[in-house]
Amino acid sequence: MKILSRSFLGKSTSIAYPHGNSFTADGESVVVCRTADESGRPPQLLIRNLQTSEIRALPPIPTDAAAVQPNTTICFDVAHAAPRLVATYRADLWTLHLRRGATWRHVFAQPEGVKIQDLPAISPDGRRCLIGLDDASSHGVVEVDLESTQTRTLFVKKWHANHFHYSPHDPSWIGFAHEGPAEQITDRCWVWHPTHAPEGRVVFNQFKVSDDPAKPLAVGHERWTFHDVSAYVVAYAVSPSTKRGLYEMFADGREPRLLRETNTAWHCNVDASGRFAVIDTSAAWDAVPARGPEFENGVARHRQADREKLPNLSDIVLFDLRTGEHLCVARATRTKHPFHPHPALSADARWLVFSDATPGNTGSWLIELDLS
Repeated sequence: MKILSRSFLGKSTSIAYPHGNSFTADGESVVVCRTADESGRPPQLLIRNLQTSEIRALPPIPTDAAAVQPNTTICFDVAHAAPRLVATYRADLWTLHLRRGATWRHVFAQPEGVKIQDLPAISPDGRRCLIGLDDASSHGVVEVDLESTQTRTLFVKKWHANHFHYSPHDPSWIGFAHEGPAEQITDRCWVWHPTHAPEGRVVFNQFKVSDDPAKPLAVGHERWTFHDVSAYVVAYAVSPSTKRGLYEMFADGREPRLLRETNTAWHCNVDASGRFAVIDTSAAWDAVPARGPEFENGVARHRQADREKLPNLSDIVLFDLRTGEHLCVARATRTKHPFHPHPALSADARWLVFSDATPGNTGSWLIELDLS
């Protein structure tokens, strides 16, 4: 495994959330968001051709001229198998065909008395979208038909449900999360299916997998995969027990399996084959799982950075899960959203993107890979 090139995608650019997608279905381009700046310039999506390096702005989302707050961003998701994306901005859901000259279509508005969640999720075929809705007593998900704009509520929970996204392998399965402090939530990872799990069900027993059944692993940042009805998920450094690291969990009841032990994994992403995975870290990367003061100090710095929204280091590490090899890709600086690194692989594992909050050069990076 080696790096062929590194390209900076522009100041103040960030990528899709880890369970979303930034790469276009034809494999030719990557989409990023340029956040709003102090001048009042609104956020805008940009698209870069991976071969020619041409960067062009996608059409601005047509909204009112209200003042734009600095660091405002557009949350987006690009379809894996269709030239279309969805985006949320100012409590509205929009869709855009990625052909030149296309214009945005408004497909869903925040209902009165309800708050729309930031993270949309488009189906692989680009025909449907999931969007979370919160009110004073419940949290649910609506599916929007992007052609007709008709909606249907899939389910509602009394607890904070979010991170809804389709399984790329079988979009009839939808992954979602029980949100909350990782050390306190012991049923983080859920899946929904209209017939097999119409009320949803937990797919990762955090007590059973732990080396100490009295102390659950703290898990999250799950990303459903292309190669199986499964998701890659991280057992965080803040877990009170071991084994921490990168796991695969399954919608159909198979037991989770540990893919790579590490005490510093934070977010994860995967290519279409499931062979290659990438993580960012909550402390310096530990090829041999960190122990003792090194581990404890890393956890303490991570907790402080999360609590106070402070800068902290985060390493980007690529795994070949078949051979056991790893490649240290970069060391980034993380701050608050949208500048967590959130590394992501293209479906063919030829490209990797991540965000970096290094002062004076905050933005996203594109890495060209040779994994032969």
